[in-house]
Amino acid sequence: MFETLMSKTFVILTGSLLFAWLGSLLSVRVHTNALEKGNFSKSYNFAAMIINIIALILLLFFYRSFPLNMCLMALFTASSGFTLGIYFVAYKGTAQKALALTFLTTFLTGLIATYSGLDFAWLGKILFTALIILIIYSIIRIFINIGGQRIMAGFGVLIFIGYLLFDFNRLAKAKAVALANNWETALSFAINIYLDIINLFLYLVQFMSSSNN
Repeated sequence: MFETLMSKTFVILTGSLLFAWLGSLLSVRVHTNALEKGNFSKSYNFAAMIINIIALILLLFFYRSFPLNMCLMALFTASSGFTLGIYFVAYKGTAQKALALTFLTTFLTGLIATYSGLDFAWLGKILFTALIILIIYSIIRIFINIGGQRIMAGFGVLIFIGYLLFDFNRLAKAKAVALANNWETALSFAINIYLDIINLFLYLVQFMSSSNN
């Protein structure tokens, strides 16, 4: 069972998405109850964000330490799922449509990157540069009220579709390397793909809910 790198990666990724889903369900319930009682507080999300950041930092340091690495991955994904729950409360139908599109896109990019025979390694530097531009623009928007939100959200969608192709393609090529067939490498791939999926979802929600400004 789970003899290949790809099977190991997808087991971890599936578990991670499950924990994220459970975290989001808890978040929706907590935020909905808080809104109904009129005492909504940002402290829930703030606490989840702090836990999320700490779990990710520890995960990067201890990703070779089993079973600590898997426990940290579960904590990281559950806490990130909790922070995503607010999107399902605030955007409801839009967030659900974005979620469906995210999983459809993930499935299709996985098929293309794995079985098309194409090499997407050339995307690496382009995507990194594009991501830096997106981050800089996002920081500028914190201090300056500028438009183009929907355009940049669409840009973000394209970036993380590209990263899904890139990371799935790397996984497909790594499965032929015997030394890479271990749970630590699988965890590394699962983290990257998980982050691609989450960011794709976030930018899809922004794109679908924002105006043309």
